Amino acid sequence: MNWFSSALAPQIRGLLVLKHALGLPYESSERHLLAFDTLCAQRFPGQATLSREMAMEWVVKRPDEHVNGQIRRVTPIRQLAKYMVSVGEEAYVIPAGIPGRQVHYRPHIFSHRELRALFDAADAIQATPYGGQRQLIIPVMFRMIYCLGMRPGEARKLHRNDVDPAHGSVLIRESKGHKDRMVFMSPDLQEYCRHYDAAISSFHPDRIPFFPNHLGHFYSKETPDCWFHELLSAAGPLIVASPGSLPRPYDLRHAHVVELINRWVHAGRSPEVLVAYLGLHLGHSNTEDTWYYFHLAADFHPELRGIANAGIESRFPEAHHEIR
Repeated sequence: MNWFSSALAPQIRGLLVLKHALGLPYESSERHLLAFDTLCAQRFPGQATLSREMAMEWVVKRPDEHVNGQIRRVTPIRQLAKYMVSVGEEAYVIPAGIPGRQVHYRPHIFSHRELRALFDAADAIQATPYGGQRQLIIPVMFRMIYCLGMRPGEARKLHRNDVDPAHGSVLIRESKGHKDRMVFMSPDLQEYCRHYDAAISSFHPDRIPFFPNHLGHFYSKETPDCWFHELLSAAGPLIVASPGSLPRPYDLRHAHVVELINRWVHAGRSPEVLVAYLGLHLGHSNTEDTWYYFHLAADFHPELRGIANAGIESRFPEAHHEIR
């Protein structure tokens, strides 16, 4: 946290200490705070009070910026102002409703045919002249996201020692809310990871990341997104997406959970009994985040409403998308 350089640096550090003490990683928000700190150092040198002028200059929408991205960028600055006020300092708090209402994304739930096309494209991916072994990494990373219901960031941040191909276990460390959890691979995924580990180890024998870049380090957040869009392009018309709403890597996690619920309910198991297990499997700390998937499953498999429990809908909380 020593890289903050504006007159607001002490307050920003104080906010980060508080968030971390509450168990919040706050990684993306910290990046926005660093960018805001740079703006303040350049445009408002020496100003230790968070003024309306500073805040509203940050709020201004950027070219081609989605409102959801704008909200994610503005929220940490609003939190900074509230923190400053709470410790007795003067600060302008950006009013609620600015910049606008969040647009809720409707996940793309892949059909079996679409998944086959996506993974066929992953298996056909070519190496690039820039180094790295993406032709080995891409097929495994996206299969793990789908087959284990992992968040894309969890897969990207896996350590080599987190994955035990011999016993089929995967330790997901300090995920959302700094909570660890263990998931287990199917035999075919286990074998897939065993072959991958042997192949990548010939290039990076002493690596720390399970998925190392050409330097042996962890990939950036943006890289799997770029890879995924490449796979979508390669799969072409076999994947039919809603206009203006391209599928994202996170949708593989959604597809995994919907498939799980679909199998459970058709096997006669009660969703109310399984919701606790599902929450642990997905790393949820909030039950509403888990119930959201039952709404989603019913949207894509309407017959599940009757099969599950005639009265279960009345007991669903108003679910929302979990924060990613």
